[in-house]
Amino acid sequence: MLNLRLLVLCALVLLPLLAACTGNIGSDDTGWNPPAVSGDMVYIGTKDGEVKAIVDSGGGGLRESWTFPSAGANQNDIGGVYNTPLVVGDLVYVSAADGFLYALNKNTGSLLDGGWRSSQGLTAEISPLIAGPSYDPTNEIILAPSEDGSVYAYNAKSGDEAWKPFVTGGSIWSTVAVDNGIGYFGSHDRKIYAITLNDGKKLWQYVTGGVVAGKPLVFDGKVIAGSFDKKLYALSAVDGSVVWTFEADKWFWAGAVTDGRTIFAPNMDGNIYALDKNGALLWKQNIGESIVSPPVLVPAGLVVAAEDGRLILLDTAPQNLGLQRELFNTKLGDADIKAPLVVQGDSVYVGSQDRTVRRVRIEGGQRVVWCLHTRNGSCDNR
Repeated sequence: MLNLRLLVLCALVLLPLLAACTGNIGSDDTGWNPPAVSGDMVYIGTKDGEVKAIVDSGGGGLRESWTFPSAGANQNDIGGVYNTPLVVGDLVYVSAADGFLYALNKNTGSLLDGGWRSSQGLTAEISPLIAGPSYDPTNEIILAPSEDGSVYAYNAKSGDEAWKPFVTGGSIWSTVAVDNGIGYFGSHDRKIYAITLNDGKKLWQYVTGGVVAGKPLVFDGKVIAGSFDKKLYALSAVDGSVVWTFEADKWFWAGAVTDGRTIFAPNMDGNIYALDKNGALLWKQNIGESIVSPPVLVPAGLVVAAEDGRLILLDTAPQNLGLQRELFNTKLGDADIKAPLVVQGDSVYVGSQDRTVRRVRIEGGQRVVWCLHTRNGSCDNR
């Protein structure tokens, strides 16, 4: 099985043949250590194949509530987690590298007390889950895209299969974007899909020139998704027709975000591109490193994680043309950042490849409130 770094190198060198060099993300790359936040609880899918629930007292004090699997449990570790856990009601949903979707009781971390798990795979070999789970409130289902090229759907409470898996022609790393009972996602088969979530049927598809790995953004009646063909596509949410495209120097991996006025699209060329609703470039800012983690918006601006472990705050004001847009740029530890950032209020939660998770408060600067090493406990508050 290919290591993710090898896969990325393969993609860079042989972009047109990317589909031929994809494979399961393997043994020495065990996830991205992503956090999720719900109230005063932080849920972390660790690189050691566990899920941890941490109580955040708010002032830097942390207390572990539970770990899954628990010590002595008759349960193998889950292999690692690449994408953000999802909290809905009394359950925490985790897409794991062992090929299982887990629904854990959020208070106990147990598969009992309403929890469940389901293996994802249409073949004998179970494929890892790279994309994150999504929730459709209209149909009350959980969506789990798989490396095997399928999107699985389950009743959120019972875990019963909602409909037969929707099958694409390639691996799926794209978390499904849900909007009004429609699911939008990309695949390694170079297509962007829209499916109806009451029955899992295809509404439309659009063929791009490369892999579509990031979660689409649904905004202003359009589905905005980047491709490894270096283009950002804005498609009609109704029929998938092209509204506009924007081309950059390298491929779009991380999904775009919006503040309701401007679209912020990160690219592997190190730029954040700020576009208006019509796809016109308003400004761009180069942070000097590839961007895998989707950015997040806080009251102070746009927070971007560089792959080399730096956290950058950008001023998003449209009138700030030709002025200093970078408000701060700080290095967090010594490891790469690939996990999606998570925001709650003025705090950003950052999972890193060195098994650390940090809560960083953004208010007129940045301050690390706490740092947790998921194996060793506390860590350097940088």
